[in-house]
Amino acid sequence: MTVDERLRRRRERHRQRGLVVRALVTAGGFAAVLGGVALLVLPGPGIPLLVLGLGLLSLEFDWAVRLLSFVLRRAERVTPERRAHRIALGAAAAVLAVAGVVAAFWVGVPGFD
Repeated sequence: MTVDERLRRRRERHRQRGLVVRALVTAGGFAAVLGGVALLVLPGPGIPLLVLGLGLLSLEFDWAVRLLSFVLRRAERVTPERRAHRIALGAAAAVLAVAGVVAAFWVGVPGFD
């Protein structure tokens, strides 16, 4: 089952919900998108929050479906295809994170004496 098929099924189920629930989902989607845009320039997970907001908005709006499909297709292009590559990428990220923490303790963090 493709992402588009799953989204179509979710939209059909969502259309059967009450007006208040649909309005809250829409408000939450816009809030998540605005928060994601803010976190693109501030420290934080901006891109995942944008995708979450687009996912919520895609339940109501066709333009959000098209934008979410575009973003997900782009994400598939940069995601490693093989399981071994994904594991290696995760291991490398973990090693770099641990090395950063060790370096911070060894060298010291300015202002934290």
